[in-house]
Amino acid sequence: MAADNEKSKDRDLIRPLEHLGGATPPAPAWFEDAIAAPAEEGSVTVKGAKITYTAWGEHGGRGLLFVHGGRAHRNWWRPFAPFFANDRRVAALDLSGMGDSDWRDQYSLDLLVDEVFAVIEAAGLDQGARPVIVGHSFGGWVTLAAVERAGERLGGAVVVDSPLGVPDPDEGYTVIRGSNDEKPSGPHTGRVYAKIEEPITRFRLLPNQPGEHLYLLDYIARHGLREATAPDGSSGWTWKFDPSKGKNFTISFERDLLRASRCPLAFIYGEKSMFAVGDGLQHLRDQAKGRSPFIMMPNAYHHLMMDQPTAFVSVLRTLLSCWPVRFGV
Repeated sequence: MAADNEKSKDRDLIRPLEHLGGATPPAPAWFEDAIAAPAEEGSVTVKGAKITYTAWGEHGGRGLLFVHGGRAHRNWWRPFAPFFANDRRVAALDLSGMGDSDWRDQYSLDLLVDEVFAVIEAAGLDQGARPVIVGHSFGGWVTLAAVERAGERLGGAVVVDSPLGVPDPDEGYTVIRGSNDEKPSGPHTGRVYAKIEEPITRFRLLPNQPGEHLYLLDYIARHGLREATAPDGSSGWTWKFDPSKGKNFTISFERDLLRASRCPLAFIYGEKSMFAVGDGLQHLRDQAKGRSPFIMMPNAYHHLMMDQPTAFVSVLRTLLSCWPVRFGV
């Protein structure tokens, strides 16, 4: 019965690229133009780990930093970042353990916040007005942690479809509680596929959801892979993220940030997202009312920038054009 249940679960998984057999799907002109836009590749060392980033736009413009979700990478933002670079200095980073950044033996929320502020400085996002951070999913938690530690250094923070609970107003709340019994040991390894087509056809979004814009999914899948050597010595491909990340890793906040944040907050959620329901979202709605913009994007799941790419750009550009509100000089 257990084996049958596992087979049933596997059949329910949506692998949107599977039918292509590894072939690259056609893409619209706006996407091709965006990924071809001039950009600078850079890195900065944070507590012994190289953290990679990409930057767009001229120095001196107001800074905008994009933070990706779990097991993702900075290239999730490459099709979108250039749309904000005309009058802003924009960057997207690879958090440690993901993308092209180094892996660590141990991870912590504090280290990830260190990486965020290090990239803000290295990419020159703080040379104009105080920068704004946009974080998706796991990246939204990192964004909120940056607000909790040093929100006064930020001009604003946009949380994009992050699962949030109902915190204690005095004690905050824990999002993820790591296990002290599980500590990474030995080399970090992931499955090595003989051909790049294998992992691409198996690619799926987490949480499980459909994907219509195959050119976007194919792009982030290909840029989430690296060449590797299998245990038998043969060459192949593996996912860039550290499969050990998450062990002994706790995410918690000391207070209810929605009631006393240190910089302006805004929220964007997908109407069809599994995180757009429940007590946590209602708490968020209640606290955002009269304080923070709260945007619900129709016909979008958790990965709303992949579901409604041009609509996401329009929503975020409109938000940033009139928020945070400033009065006087």
